[in-house]
Amino acid sequence: MTKKRTIDPAMIDNVAQNMFHVLPLIKKRLMHMDMVQKEHGTPLSHVQVLAMLQDVGTMSVSEISRRLGIAKPNITPLVDRLYANGYVDRQHDANDRRVVNIVLQPAGEEKLAAIRATIARQIQSQCEGMTVTEFKELNESLSSLVRILSSL
Repeated sequence: MTKKRTIDPAMIDNVAQNMFHVLPLIKKRLMHMDMVQKEHGTPLSHVQVLAMLQDVGTMSVSEISRRLGIAKPNITPLVDRLYANGYVDRQHDANDRRVVNIVLQPAGEEKLAAIRATIARQIQSQCEGMTVTEFKELNESLSSLVRILSSL
């Protein structure tokens, strides 16, 4: 029998408060997604789908919907736009022809690489005043966030 852990309510409040502070700071100081969208003509939701496909590989529309927390009927037009731009392709699942999988295409990989390069330039510019130690700490903190939040 597993024992349920009790987390100090003050710590929960502290995490909540930090979330309110960190999200705007990331948008304001590290990633100017409005500039990325303007430069590349690609909304954040499209970038997220391309990045997921690159990381995971083939995914169904249902899986994309679940991972993004967006209703499936809202994902379909997004995938349609990615398909129309040649960034993804649709493939029927070999085991169940009713399932349609979305696959990243070379044009999508190129688009994502260009977007990541833009974001990297933004981060480099914004972090010029940081020490190497501070930058490593930022990287480790973000890696911890991704690891912990991905496991929830």
